Amino acid sequence: MNSWSLVHWVRGWCLLAGLAASAAAQVPERLDPAREFFAKGEVVRIDILLTADDRESLRQRPREYVPASLHIDRHLAWTGLGVKLKGSAGSFRNVDERPGFTVHLGKFGGEQRLHGLRRFHLNNGAQDGSRLHEWLGSEVFTAAGYPAPRVGHALVSLDGEFLGLYVLREAFDGPFLDRTFRSRAGNLYDGGFCQDLDADLEKDAGDGVDDLGDLIRLRTLGQEFDPERRTAFEQAFDVPALVDFCALEALLGHWDGYSQNRNNYRLWVPKAGAARFLPHGMDQLFGERDAPILDHPSALAASACLQVPEWRKLYRERLRTFLPLLAPKKWDDAIKARAGKLERELAKESKDDAAALREAIRDLQSRLQARYQFLREEVFAPEPKPLVLAVGKPLALKKWLPGAHTDHVEVGKKAFGGAAAWHAAARRNGDERVHGVFASRVLLARGRYRLVGKVRTDAVLAGPDDAPGAFLEVDGARSEVLVGDAAWRDLACTFEVGEFQRNVELRLEFRAVGGKAWFRADTLQLERLE
Repeated sequence: MNSWSLVHWVRGWCLLAGLAASAAAQVPERLDPAREFFAKGEVVRIDILLTADDRESLRQRPREYVPASLHIDRHLAWTGLGVKLKGSAGSFRNVDERPGFTVHLGKFGGEQRLHGLRRFHLNNGAQDGSRLHEWLGSEVFTAAGYPAPRVGHALVSLDGEFLGLYVLREAFDGPFLDRTFRSRAGNLYDGGFCQDLDADLEKDAGDGVDDLGDLIRLRTLGQEFDPERRTAFEQAFDVPALVDFCALEALLGHWDGYSQNRNNYRLWVPKAGAARFLPHGMDQLFGERDAPILDHPSALAASACLQVPEWRKLYRERLRTFLPLLAPKKWDDAIKARAGKLERELAKESKDDAAALREAIRDLQSRLQARYQFLREEVFAPEPKPLVLAVGKPLALKKWLPGAHTDHVEVGKKAFGGAAAWHAAARRNGDERVHGVFASRVLLARGRYRLVGKVRTDAVLAGPDDAPGAFLEVDGARSEVLVGDAAWRDLACTFEVGEFQRNVELRLEFRAVGGKAWFRADTLQLERLE
């Protein structure tokens, strides 16, 4: 056993022996005054009060802080704080529609702290009826000895109107860095919405230089990565931690995280030491029982790391090591205790909401059980092999998954003139834009490729730029776009796989206000180019 394997064997043994949790408990109380609050899991009541002008300001500029006051557990109002709205494409709601909040208790001079927390988030659970995904994800990462923001719960009201049960989450800020890394010497970057390291990420916290120099260095190492010359990458990224991070995201089915979707993450780049990714936005876990864990990740750093055979082997080992952390029996009592507390408190405000919560938690438990059963076999599955295409010998693409991404669109298989075709049609609803798609995923080796097929349209009415008509799309590259009436036309979309292998999603797109489109099934092919 080499030194690398020995280190990780010991680390895995410590994990399963429960030593990671005891190590976390050794953080000095002065660096972690909120430890007892999160450990108890008490449901706090938070009443947010805004003036009419400040509420209107949040309607117009939701991402900017406005002054507010709070009643915490119905005590006297706290002042000198600020709130703003939070959430991305799936979870954002405006101030009049049960929004999520970021609360900064010291924004306007306030001195109160919520169990030591200066800043925290109130997530509305728009994509998680159980309100337990974020908590469970954080607990799994923590049990694995990996840093993650802690999670509690709150009953939230806004200007006297009860909004419901919210997820209260620790912020990525200076105190988080103190607790987790015992240092603020460096930069903590916010991944933003679907951005990789090749974007100029926004800084969240840290005392490092604000010139993006450290981020640009990491970006370059990922873009110019050579598996045979990887010393600089190992020095810049904490590779064992990156492997663990990717393995945990995969096991949890965190499809909207960094490694799979370049979304929902933070990046800590210390002044001295290696960079580490941190989990975020875990409100959609266990969505698919058979969400893949062996697919090659698309994100820059994760893709570079897992194409090295030695590190890929370590990844497979960590999947097996971490699997017991997801055993349903391990979580039965904890989920039951947490669920009972949440239901009791919520029932004081709404028995209907409490009943809906109970059903959502049962569904989560069922999905956790199904996911674990799938993973028990999948962690031992053989490595996936990419398609091998020869130049001049195209592959017929027969399997396509239809998806209606909006209302008022029909997608399915429907022949035209005796030829089998994939068909999309908009049901007119004023000027509402519709979006239908047919998707096919393939694992491809490095190279240049072209997706081709015959497409025709009937009275396709294009909307704004994001609803142009019917076309083929791969990795953001598009073929010619058809609108209006068009007879069968040959379309082609050329793209490139720069990694040693990657799962690529091929798409037949229909975005319009009205009309119909057909994608002829027997002409859809994938070609490898010189």
